[in-house]
Amino acid sequence: MDLKKISTLHLPVDLAYLPAAQAFINELARLAKFSQKDITFFNIAVEEAVTNVIKHAFLPDEDATFDVICELTPVEFKVIIKDKGLPFDPNQVKNFSAEKSLEGDEQVGLGFRLMKGSVDQLSFHNMGYGGKEVHLVKFVDQKHVEKYFHTSEMQAFEQPTFVSKKERVAIPFHVELLQKKQAIEISQCAYRTYGYTYIMENIYYPERLIEMSKSGELISAVAVCDDTGEAMGHCALERFGRKWDVPELGMAFTKPKFRGQGCMTSLNEFLELEAKDKRIKGLYAKGVTTHPYSQKALLRGGFKDSAILIGLSPPKIFEGMKDQGAQRETLILSYKKLFDQEIEVFVPNHHKKMIEKIYENVEIDAKLNKPDRSKKLDKDMVQSDVEVEVKDTLNFANIYVNDCGENLKLEIRQRLRELCQKKIETIDLYLDMCDENSVNYIDDIESLGFFFAGVFPDDTKQYLVLQYLNNVPIDYSKIVMVSDFAQELGKYVKKCDPNQN
Repeated sequence: MDLKKISTLHLPVDLAYLPAAQAFINELARLAKFSQKDITFFNIAVEEAVTNVIKHAFLPDEDATFDVICELTPVEFKVIIKDKGLPFDPNQVKNFSAEKSLEGDEQVGLGFRLMKGSVDQLSFHNMGYGGKEVHLVKFVDQKHVEKYFHTSEMQAFEQPTFVSKKERVAIPFHVELLQKKQAIEISQCAYRTYGYTYIMENIYYPERLIEMSKSGELISAVAVCDDTGEAMGHCALERFGRKWDVPELGMAFTKPKFRGQGCMTSLNEFLELEAKDKRIKGLYAKGVTTHPYSQKALLRGGFKDSAILIGLSPPKIFEGMKDQGAQRETLILSYKKLFDQEIEVFVPNHHKKMIEKIYENVEIDAKLNKPDRSKKLDKDMVQSDVEVEVKDTLNFANIYVNDCGENLKLEIRQRLRELCQKKIETIDLYLDMCDENSVNYIDDIESLGFFFAGVFPDDTKQYLVLQYLNNVPIDYSKIVMVSDFAQELGKYVKKCDPNQN
């Protein structure tokens, strides 16, 4: 069930229409039940974004228009300011200085700071001939799980004393879809398991879990103790953020005292049936490499390794816990085929053998073609459509090449420079191998320091994943890889990593 409501306002490039845009957003924000204070702050950000478009995106007296697109869901209110004017680089905006402002200097950068301080998320998207967009996001509910519990109830789980299989007492349980009354307990368990480091931060907000379950963005399952009704473990199919055709099997944890009861196996089987009912062709999951347990669980569940994502997330950190110097967490991306797939992709010759092995490992019938380098583009396109997704709290970013033009290398270099200046530590780049034009630019992208990670098998697209480390030291000997294929792929990734040579 899709609960997203989308409205669009098409306006002339004229400041006289700013009040109309703000009134439009005011009414939609009231539907989301925002407080007047939140609405006021949100409109400050909208005013700055719209004013920037009107004053700076077009030539004086140019007859042009722009769009104000509003997306309202039970979880968030997003406003997109879209235009086809001059490109905008947020990194060229100078930082606002209160001291210089008091001294009478021009208030350079003040509007940009107001925008960032007035919303929960702010992002800029340059999309080639598609124009550019400013995304302003305000979450409907910001009550973090920490607000529900005392500090003592949020400490990391203590690991139980090891009990052999013979000594273990079976605990009867059943699996069901997430109920509203369980959401707070699930968020608490996630925090006590992952600290602040789980990539999908919505797990920490109980109300969001419920609303996302209603909308279909999340299929959340809970293993429940028959005797006490306590939640023993949790797992979900996630479609947070970017909408892949295949969902991620994640948010997986079992309370330490219930480990060894088969909770995760039952949860995975339950969710797999849910996915098959919806005719989803496959699932993907990520296993951590600081220990073997999550990888072993995925292998038992029929998942096959397809990529090694080096240093994707920070070391696990709980509030009050000193950093012990652990390196960033490397994750193994695994895929499980639910229905037969026959695909045709274009692959670079120097990675062809490994890509062929990956598709054989995940049991996808893939025809691998060599791209024709004599035709860089089959269409008259100079600018590229490159989308950047930044996870500031986790210090990593994803770059998606949605469409490529002749300037793709320059575009990637610019985005890379911006991310490095922001001190983003890990950057993953997704390139669709179904697009022959894009694949022809792999050499150019790797010349910037990106290196092979593996393959992300989606449905309508098949992604080659490249990765970049921004001064992140990685000791490959500390990365635990369980399957024989993961070990082979890990050696190949290390060989490709320019930081290791």
